[in-house]
Amino acid sequence: MSEPTSDPGLLAVARRVLTQHGFHSSERPLEGAGEATWLLAESDYFLLGVAAGETFEDLLVLEGYLAAALGALFNENDLGPKRWDSYVVLLSSAGTDRRGAPDVVRLQYNTRSLRRLVCLGTPAREDAVAEALATFLPLPEPPPDGLPSAFDELVAQLVINGIPEEQAAAAVTNYRSRGSIEDA
Repeated sequence: MSEPTSDPGLLAVARRVLTQHGFHSSERPLEGAGEATWLLAESDYFLLGVAAGETFEDLLVLEGYLAAALGALFNENDLGPKRWDSYVVLLSSAGTDRRGAPDVVRLQYNTRSLRRLVCLGTPAREDAVAEALATFLPLPEPPPDGLPSAFDELVAQLVINGIPEEQAAAAVTNYRSRGSIEDA
């Protein structure tokens, strides 16, 4: 097995994002994977093992070492129900063209002992990494003046999709009063 090329910059951004969202994290050497390190991140709900590689091929190698390292933690600690909310997260800024490829899907859907999340094409920017890790991050607080009406949002979406505003508003108003879209 070749030595993987890790991406320490991308891993550092992942650590910042997770820390900003309440995760306790520590960087650890990835035994057997050369100079590669991984991030152990834990919140009240999740336990994550995060690795960043330069290519998808690097992620394939890192995944084997990371799954073993995270699995060893399970044997050393009683995680309780969090054991079932533990993930191997693999990040790479390359590989956008590989999304959905059979080998990527096979890796992502390998749920043997751990769930896996493969995030390809994730640049080392906080917004991009936060989007990749959104599954684990808390939902944002609603705006102070409340959320917009779902009916207003529906009208806006109909208009965006080509329905004239008057017709969209009439259809939604009709639905609200009748509970049906007939004769809209």
